[in-house]
Amino acid sequence: MKSINDLNVELSGFRSEMKEFKKAIEKKVECLDNRSVQCQVNPNVCATARRLEEHIKADSGKAGKTMAVIACVISCFNVALTVITLIVRSL
Repeated sequence: MKSINDLNVELSGFRSEMKEFKKAIEKKVECLDNRSVQCQVNPNVCATARRLEEHIKADSGKAGKTMAVIACVISCFNVALTVITLIVRSL
């Protein structure tokens, strides 16, 4: 009978430890959720969003212009090739 009482005491201690652990984890999760929401609402509080914004501001647009020129050259080449192919086939 004494061993059963000892187990009950141990079990109640374990339950209280688990409740404390659960409360601590809930606080941590709530804190993370709040940070995530704050980052979405106000990007200035989020380091990743700040870095992304700085990167976008620092982008001079040269890469985009270069890609546009390359795409235009490729498109013109394809049009010319298609026209030449149609002319050769019609002869």
